[in-house]
Amino acid sequence: MARDVLRKGAWGIALPVSVLFGALDDAGAQEAGVSALGEIKVEGQSVAGEDGGKGPVDGFVAKTSTAGSKTDTPIIETPQAITVIGRDRMETLQATSTNEAIRYAPGIAVDVYGPDTRSDNYLTIRGLPGNFYQDGLRLPVTRPYASYRVDPWMLDRIEILRGPASILYGQGGPGGTINYVSKRPEDTPHTIIEQQFGNRRRLETAIDQNGLIDKAGKWSYRINALGSRSDLGGGDPYTGQRVAVAPSLSFKPNDQTSLTAFASYLHDDTSISSNFLPARGTVLPNPNGRISRNQWTGDRDYDEYKKEQWSLGYEFEHHFNSMFTIRQNLRYSSVDSDIKTVYGADLLPSSYDRTLSYLNRYAVGGNVKSKALTIDNQLETKLDTGPARHTFLLGVDFLREKSSDHQDFRYGDPLNLYTGQSIAYPLKNPTLGIRGEDQTVTQTGVYVQDQVKLWEKLVITGGIRFDAATNDYKDVTDASLPGDRAAINKAKARDHDWSPRIGAVYLFDNGLAPYASYTESFSMNAGSEYDLSTRKTNGDPFAPSSGKQREVGLRWQPPGTRHSFTASYFDLDQTNVVSGSARTAYAEDLRSRGFELEALMQFDLGVRVIASYTHQNVKVSDSESRPQDVGNHPTAVPSDMAQLWSDYTFQDGLLKGFRFGGGVRWTGSTNGGTDSTSGEKVKVPDFALFDAGISYDIKNWRFALNASNLTDKTYVSGCGDPTSCFYGPGRLILGSVRYSF
Repeated sequence: MARDVLRKGAWGIALPVSVLFGALDDAGAQEAGVSALGEIKVEGQSVAGEDGGKGPVDGFVAKTSTAGSKTDTPIIETPQAITVIGRDRMETLQATSTNEAIRYAPGIAVDVYGPDTRSDNYLTIRGLPGNFYQDGLRLPVTRPYASYRVDPWMLDRIEILRGPASILYGQGGPGGTINYVSKRPEDTPHTIIEQQFGNRRRLETAIDQNGLIDKAGKWSYRINALGSRSDLGGGDPYTGQRVAVAPSLSFKPNDQTSLTAFASYLHDDTSISSNFLPARGTVLPNPNGRISRNQWTGDRDYDEYKKEQWSLGYEFEHHFNSMFTIRQNLRYSSVDSDIKTVYGADLLPSSYDRTLSYLNRYAVGGNVKSKALTIDNQLETKLDTGPARHTFLLGVDFLREKSSDHQDFRYGDPLNLYTGQSIAYPLKNPTLGIRGEDQTVTQTGVYVQDQVKLWEKLVITGGIRFDAATNDYKDVTDASLPGDRAAINKAKARDHDWSPRIGAVYLFDNGLAPYASYTESFSMNAGSEYDLSTRKTNGDPFAPSSGKQREVGLRWQPPGTRHSFTASYFDLDQTNVVSGSARTAYAEDLRSRGFELEALMQFDLGVRVIASYTHQNVKVSDSESRPQDVGNHPTAVPSDMAQLWSDYTFQDGLLKGFRFGGGVRWTGSTNGGTDSTSGEKVKVPDFALFDAGISYDIKNWRFALNASNLTDKTYVSGCGDPTSCFYGPGRLILGSVRYSF
């Protein structure tokens, strides 16, 4: 009953809200005996001039963000760790993916499974999987290898909120949330044209055009588009191609009201660049030596990967007066991926191949798709009560997502990893099994939050959220033997949960701001427990996963500077983390403890610095199904990471506008599981990578040259298990020419 009321309430707000705005304004002005107020001037710029925490960041140091509160809040007043990566930082690194843009942020491990043309979601935050949003709305949730992708050219900023965030966003893991903030129309017209080129035959042409439609400036538009192609590297013979466009249209009839419509389209035509290699030959000894980084394990006559995605949505905001503001954000998204690939599954057993040189391979082909509708309605109230200044937020949001994952598996032909020759084996052999999963997820949430600022010194943030969610799940996976069809695994889960948050920050006059917070998360799990011996499911869905985090930290923003320093300690627990596929799924509890350090410095003399260090101790804390796992570290999760970038820009003279800089990224060793043949523990060694960049801005032109992994170091970035080890990206050199007018 409560769930139905919530759902109807969300739609009830969604449909008439725009009409109500005009009606309420008209009624207030025409009410007899009441004088109309003068024009209400509502400034859209935040204290840092960052357009309400959604616009461009000046340099490397952002001052405000909406990620931690859904309101325009100074980062120093937010009781959780936040990193904001602005457009300037993305361009300094010449990031071609969002993963490349966030490489220097603390708490995040990217590229743990090597370069990947399928997804930017193979990362961890505080040792746990991340949650992905765009403009505050959840992106479609599919398998990571078929996820919704956002090109960094379309973004003004990337916000990383570390720790649970269910109070604001509903279902999600406790590791952290990444929010991509789209470019949006601005008041000043501009056109930017950029041509990028690089090794691996990379070419990209991009445009960013912003303009006014009418003389009054009420209507404005922005169009971002690009087309790119590049060899995939790692011996992959394919060339990846991308076409993407993201137009937006804004209408601001007055200072109180704004409506911005967004659309996006992206098409990728490529193959899967991930090479699943065995530990023996990469991080463990092999009598044949080390496997080449350029040994591709796919099949040119079979491999293919195509992704098509699009979205439509809008952001509506209306200020009734200086006290009340109402907002509605809506987006409909669709992503559709066709997959065909041959992948490695460890070396052939020694009984078949005594040389330990042949890779056992399988072929998979199928389709993964998802369609999602998300709506978020917010009422913000600002009021003063004595020494307390309140920013009160009441929200109702709704999510409905329907997804499917249908794939068939076949034997592939074994590949000699040292000669590149394969044993001919047709891929049109009988299907080994079909994995088919369909699910429909709905979620309706109501949340309240109050940010109280006392005596301009103490900021207390408290809130709670109630979610009612359903997950209709169906697994139609075949048994492992041809013709032996297993029973369909169906599970329909209906869950509800409360997600609280409480935190406090104290603001000292010298810029120091200690904080402490407690937050929780809630997330439903798909499927139900399956007895492999009987090939039957008990029909009981996995219990929801919940997270709890305790965090304390210290920020310092020295007055009169553009510096920001953050130190944080976290203690995080997550229950019922489901691992494995539908047939081998099991649930475990995880615990992550650690600390993070981040320094962002921007000197007037032209020097900028990014520095970060992360230590995280992530372990399995409990497991009923696999008690032997208790105390183990998850695979491909580093315990230590450190990054440093610095650059200098000449401020005057003949070299004015010339910038040069460089950086180093160090990742500690990781666990890779236990080799089933030798029983040897797989440990992936630590590695350090060097980056460099130069650029020159003169009048309307900008010339840039960047190199990542400057020394072209060969290294293993991680092993998901001893059968799945991955080399990290090799050296990438990118040049670009930009003209702005």
